[in-house]
Amino acid sequence: MKIFCLLGLAITYANSFLLNVPITSYKRNYDNNIIKVYEPKNIPLNELRCLVFYTGANSIIPADIYSNFIRTLNNYNFSVNVVNNRNEITTELLYDIRDIYKEIIPVSHSSGYVNIIKTINKQKNIKKAVFLDPVDNSKLINNNILDFLTDSQLEIKNLENVLILNAEKSYKGSIFPKIEIPFIPVFGLNLKKFEKDNPNIAVSKIVANDYGHSDVLDILWSDLMHVTLSKGNPNREQSQMDEYHNWLAQEIYKFIVNNEESDSQSDSQSDSQSDSCVKIIENGRPIEPHVDCESDSIIITETPDIIGI
Repeated sequence: MKIFCLLGLAITYANSFLLNVPITSYKRNYDNNIIKVYEPKNIPLNELRCLVFYTGANSIIPADIYSNFIRTLNNYNFSVNVVNNRNEITTELLYDIRDIYKEIIPVSHSSGYVNIIKTINKQKNIKKAVFLDPVDNSKLINNNILDFLTDSQLEIKNLENVLILNAEKSYKGSIFPKIEIPFIPVFGLNLKKFEKDNPNIAVSKIVANDYGHSDVLDILWSDLMHVTLSKGNPNREQSQMDEYHNWLAQEIYKFIVNNEESDSQSDSQSDSQSDSCVKIIENGRPIEPHVDCESDSIIITETPDIIGI
């Protein structure tokens, strides 16, 4: 009976945002440079959190290739503004929208990470960021061979909380039954050095073991990458990708809201104990928190697919 109760709670939580909310889409035009916007209808903008999405290939990849993931983010009542590779345009956008939305959170996929860092350092209102499989190819695009002789990373200012979501298949190769070269490691973000260089940033990392770098894309494109350059989940059904996209959106939502609540509590309560200090995750699904105010930990049980680190 207890197992069924826990399963019911997990399913309820996972599906609480699965219903498609009505959305509107429009374009912001900056000297013929288009920024596509997707957001829930009938919600005042000052009540929406805005995700500024930096796509892969240093934000060159178009929004249309991520449409299912973006739609899933909308289901969590996020506005999504998809920027391009013109960093000066993105900087202008960030200034324009800074007082429009409840909060602005940059989200990157792959080498979109570089564009995030190059555009947010002057934005003092941006305190959180989310990196999906972050790739730092800044030395490569700088086209200066001397950069490769140092271990320096991009300087980061103002950020206080970062969530890193890694698709583990992007980082692992194999030699049997055939040789497969991992997709990311050469330019993958060095997390240990990132934390050492940025001791004031609280970093959370979560790994999805059974997914690859391109599984965040729409299925036509992720399937193409799966059979060519970037191995993904062996189950290529749309429902499997939908589940993964929903999990990503859910983790982003929890990260943003939980940090917002923590900030609010720290402002109003200096020494009070939390009512739910221990969170249990079972089979990659969050279960209702258990009260244990002597500790502040995360208990993970049976997580073959998704691991929090």
